[in-house]
Amino acid sequence: MFLSIPQIRIAGCFALAAAMAGGGGCRKGELSSGRLSPGTVIDRTGMAELYRKTAGAIASAPIQAPGQGSAGAAGGARVKFLRSGLHELIIALPQSDRNQVPVTYALAVNPESAAGEFRLRTRGDGNVVAGLRLEGERDQEIEIRWAAVVLVASRPAGADSSDPGEYLRATACVQSGDKKIRSLARQLNPENGDPTAYAAAIQRFITGMRQVKPPISLDAAGILESGSNWICTANANLAAALLRAGGVPARSMAVIPATGQRMEMHRIVEYFSRGRWQAFDPSSLLPGIPVDPARYLVMSRTTIADEEAAMKPRMGVSRGVPYGQELEFLDGGLAFAGRDFFWTTAKPQARFEVGEEAFSWAEAAWSEFLRTGRLAPDQIRAAAADDAGSFSAALSNIVEE
Repeated sequence: MFLSIPQIRIAGCFALAAAMAGGGGCRKGELSSGRLSPGTVIDRTGMAELYRKTAGAIASAPIQAPGQGSAGAAGGARVKFLRSGLHELIIALPQSDRNQVPVTYALAVNPESAAGEFRLRTRGDGNVVAGLRLEGERDQEIEIRWAAVVLVASRPAGADSSDPGEYLRATACVQSGDKKIRSLARQLNPENGDPTAYAAAIQRFITGMRQVKPPISLDAAGILESGSNWICTANANLAAALLRAGGVPARSMAVIPATGQRMEMHRIVEYFSRGRWQAFDPSSLLPGIPVDPARYLVMSRTTIADEEAAMKPRMGVSRGVPYGQELEFLDGGLAFAGRDFFWTTAKPQARFEVGEEAFSWAEAAWSEFLRTGRLAPDQIRAAAADDAGSFSAALSNIVEE
């Protein structure tokens, strides 16, 4: 678990699972919050080398202010076999979003002999994940590593055509109908009903919370009773519940802050206002309301089904954590191992202006990767570009083909 400034509010949910009730085992078939596509097999030719180059470039890049251009993201997990044989897991990867689109993505497993088939799979909610089949002997430990380059743009905010209405309902971990949460919502919601001012009031309240007893789960009602404010997942659940109780549609997101810091993952909240979703960070790690999208990379958007699955026991995950946000074991044959069992990091790589044409080319190239499982050489060239001209020139070759 990585703690940084503000240290007390970004603890990871996986680390906490070891100390909390509800992180126990489960049986195959009980874990999914929705459909999971068969997916596309990833062509791993040259992928280990691509991982090494991408991870090295991310590590050596200087820390700089986030903005338009390319950003590097990396992560990993350490797992062990509870039973010999072939077992499967899914792990979140950078999503294609209004202001970001992945350019390259590479996976590596150590030892390589444990690597089975890798697939790009789509959950029923639209989030894309990597599915890994691993084969080994009981008690054998495996290290999973990934690295990606993501194009980050600053596109004009547009109206969202999706229906936000479902994000007003109470769920297993976002209990917006709870009496204490509804009472608190009435206290915090400003008289003018402005959602942004309401989000700011929620953020201030969470910052001022003081623990009165250790948390036993990360759901909104449980964390309000505990008073803990050092777990970003719980803060996001509580913020979403308060917003919904105040009549504002809200959902959480798993993101990687583009700060160069190493942590498990971070969770923030989107609220629907003036026809579009806007993000803020209840834990105050990412400044601004709304938060500048260049400050984080979206890894997963939480759905109602994910929230409803949050209180069901899952291997290595605390109760109250929405499904599918980081890593999920699809059967009982694997578990986390060691101290460095899950981590991510992200930071800007190259700063340059991203035009609409270049962004649309990157979207098309990424869609082709999701369809075929093969990265084009020009995608790898584009990922290494340090200016807009070089980036566009590389991707234009793919479009012309």
